[in-house]
Amino acid sequence: MKEDESSAGSELDPIDQLRNAQQKLMMSHQRTVDLHTAWRAQMFRISLLIIFVTMHQFQSPISTCIADTKESNEAAGESGEETIISGLKAVMLIFTESFCELLGVIIASLLSYFLALSKDSPLELDAWPYVASSAFVPPLLGFYFHSKKLGCLGTGMDESSPTRQFPVVVIYHTVVTFAFWFMKNGIQQCEDHVNLVNESIKDFQRMDKKIKQKQQLREKAAKKRHKP
Repeated sequence: MKEDESSAGSELDPIDQLRNAQQKLMMSHQRTVDLHTAWRAQMFRISLLIIFVTMHQFQSPISTCIADTKESNEAAGESGEETIISGLKAVMLIFTESFCELLGVIIASLLSYFLALSKDSPLELDAWPYVASSAFVPPLLGFYFHSKKLGCLGTGMDESSPTRQFPVVVIYHTVVTFAFWFMKNGIQQCEDHVNLVNESIKDFQRMDKKIKQKQQLREKAAKKRHKP
């Protein structure tokens, strides 16, 4: 019986074999789509965690600048100087000192929005939330490497001064970029294989049609020759 089944399987027409391969490729394509959907959902959940991490990093320069401002104001009050930092000037100092971390929060929010939009149907990397987040990465790295030490007044900064934490959102942005590039290539390969099999099936169908037409013409010609 096994030999009969194997011989029957080997006697399948090329078109039937291609159709079997087509079904398997379509199933593989669907499994890949489901896997990528789960990946995107997981990356979206991680992006929410990244937002909380960037918010925590955002608080560090703010608290350091507030402490420096208070210390400067106390020193100015004791010495009788009128260089007390308050109001708008203090806000501007805090904003300038924490601008690097603020960009990190913005990038994390844009990435999370991009992943939220692509949870069900994948977006391309030219979608505006991803493009905007990518545009903020170079300035973020520039601010980080330009001012690694924390301190908005620029006084008393030495080797023991607190340093900025590396923006973790840059790492996550890289992960998202490579993940979407990998998923796009994987889906594209599956679709290319399915399209190749579809084209092969069409080619075989056209060949079968031509062969049948030739056979019909030969049969007609043979009948005409055998007529009395």
